[in-house]
Amino acid sequence: MIRQFLSDVDWGDLDYLLIDTPPGTSDEHLSAAQYLQGAGLSGAVVITTPQEVALLDVRKEIDFCRKVGIRVLGVVENMSTFICPSCKVSRC
Repeated sequence: MIRQFLSDVDWGDLDYLLIDTPPGTSDEHLSAAQYLQGAGLSGAVVITTPQEVALLDVRKEIDFCRKVGIRVLGVVENMSTFICPSCKVSRC
């Protein structure tokens, strides 16, 4: 299914292709990495949240990228701070 999704869809001319995957380094990740590398993949941007369990997952994903030869372009920490629009109090 991953091969079909990546190779049989007419994506047109893309500057970016974002793929949101669940945490981990499953067979699905390996399949997507192999197909995308064949298409000239530039690298990966890894997204995480500040919770310790999420950071453990992202460390595994970065290690996976290194093992399969995908350059990590950056890591983004999402939801690190919330500022209440009403009272302007910051929460982590």
